[in-house]
Parts: sequence; C-alpha cells; structure tokens
Amino acid sequence: MATRVAAFCILLGSIAVICTARCSRSRPTKGCGRTMSAYRGTIKSPGFPNPYPPALTEDDQVCQWMISLPYGHGIKVYLYDYDFNFEPNDVSTVYDELQIFRDIACSEADRERTFVGNLSATSLIHLPSHWACIKFIRRTLQNLQHTGFSLSYEVIDANSDCGVNKTTRLLSEEGYIFSPGYSISSYPQDLECTWLVESQPGSTIAVTFLDFQLSYTYSCDFAADYVQIGNSNTSYAFKYCDSDSPQPFQTKDNRLWVFFKSGQWRHRGFWLYYKGSGDSIDSDRPSSDYWKTGSVKFGWSRGDDTGGTSFVGWSRDSNKVDPFKKSNGGRIHLSYQLILAEVIIAATSLLTRRN
Repeated sequence: MATRVAAFCILLGSIAVICTARCSRSRPTKGCGRTMSAYRGTIKSPGFPNPYPPALTEDDQVCQWMISLPYGHGIKVYLYDYDFNFEPNDVSTVYDELQIFRDIACSEADRERTFVGNLSATSLIHLPSHWACIKFIRRTLQNLQHTGFSLSYEVIDANSDCGVNKTTRLLSEEGYIFSPGYSISSYPQDLECTWLVESQPGSTIAVTFLDFQLSYTYSCDFAADYVQIGNSNTSYAFKYCDSDSPQPFQTKDNRLWVFFKSGQWRHRGFWLYYKGSGDSIDSDRPSSDYWKTGSVKFGWSRGDDTGGTSFVGWSRDSNKVDPFKKSNGGRIHLSYQLILAEVIIAATSLLTRRN
C-alpha cells in the first residue's frame, strides 16, 4: 500500500510539472513589438502606465509594431498623452522617441510623424495605407518617471478606384479618397475619376484635404489636372488645381461628389478624409454580438496578446475567422487546470479499484 501511495504522489507531481510548463507557455511574457492584423487595437510602451524600463541591450533599444491589413483600407491612429525621457550629456541631448510610418518596413522615406518630449493631449494621425509601422526607440540609460505612450488604431475605408464614365459609390460614414497611385507613385495621365459618398439621411459630410499637389498651371480655369467637390455632379461648389490648399468643406446634405481629372502631366496627387455627421453604420464597425451562435461572419472581440491589446476575430470573410483567438491566455490556463483535475480523479479511481 505504501508503494502505491508513493507511486501515486510521483504521478501527481509529474502531471503538475507538465501542466505548469504548458500553462506558462500559453501565457507568453509581454514582449516589445509584434505584427498586428486586427481591425482595431491598442499599443503601449513597456510597463505603461508605469515608467518604462530602459533598454538592457542595444538590440533591445527598438520596439517595433507592424500593422498589416487587407488592401482597400486606411489606418487612423490616436496617440494619447505621451511622456518620453531625455538625457543631456557633454555633446548633445539624447532623446527617447516614437516614430510612425505609413509602410510596414519603417523606411525613412515613409515616416509620417515623430514624437519626443511630452504632451498632455490626443494627437490624430492619418495613414493612407493598409500598412503601418510603430517604432519606439529607447536611447536613454535610466528612467524613473516617464510613462511612455499609449495609442489606439482603427481601420477605415480607403478608395482610389477610377474609370471613365464610372462613378464609384461609397456608403461608409468615414474614409479616405485619394488619386490613383497615391502615395507610392504619381497619378497616371488622362484620368477621369468620380466618387459619390452617401451618408445617412439627414446627415452632412465634412471633408478635409490631407495632401494636395497637382501639376503646375497658371490658372485653374485652364488646368488640365484638377479636383472638384460639391453636393452635386452638375454644379460642383469648388475647383482646386496646382498646389492649392483646399479649405475644409461641409456638404449641405448627405451626398458628396468628388471629381478628379488629369491631363498629360503627372504629380503626387491628392488625399482627402471624409466623415459623416451621423452614427456609424454596419459597414463601418463590427457587431458586438460576434461570439453569439450564428453570428460568426461579422464582429469583434477584445483579446490580450503579446506586445499590445488588439481586437481580434473580426473578418468580413467567415472562413478566415479563428474563434480560438478569443482566448487571452487565462482561458487556456483554466483548461489545463481542468485537465489536471480530471487526471487526478481518474488516477484516484484506478487505485481505488485496484485496492
């Protein structure tokens, strides 16, 4: 009997060790940077909201998050209060900094914004790409009080479809419109592009040009390249050309027309942001009942993952949804606890029958 009890204890100890190891692997250590593909998410500096630790090695200086989303989307980033360390030395001042890029490779040519120091306000950064890179660089040697940063991102529609005698109809409440090729290359020659944005009935649409550079002309009356916007496609309210700085525009109703024409010259193009005054519609946001039975196609669930918190499980294609991503580690840990309990019960029952 004593031998059986000893064997039973050894068995339980082995099971506990195995399950503990598996549980620890299911709850990965918070990392510094990763690739994100969720339609909404948050990214924070290590330790936030507590002071972030300095880099222990040179390789650890750079935290890099890559956001990769399907084509046809843009990214809107909200950077909340940030507080970065700096250290004066005999030669210059060393700064920790946050960099935001409009590509996934963090290439200098596509750097959109850089942040150093501190600011107690929210910054909105528009990115006309379905890719983004967030880079946090820790150069200082010690940090006792600076908390770092917290940002969130969300996906919005982005469209550059163009065709002669074709009107591209957009039903989203918020999105980007840009000239074909923007921001990778110049727009092609001899284009005629028309977009119609329709918001909810009773609402209006606000338009802000984020970038504008067409080919040179001495007068918009004779311009070969130009953009027109208005409430109607028969009588546009404004016409812009060359390097104009279009002012914000508000429609009178829920319809916005945008027309772009190019001639024999090419340039960077334009990029505008529109937003309806009504509430978001179903095409703009995932459904909150995603995890209910029969609601697999549209929806999101918030999950905690290494290097940031993201909204996972959202997909317009039900075949591409991985429902197991809903688990945030705690659920996995619980499953192994249940397995351990079941094994103990089975082992106890077996020894009882043998006795």
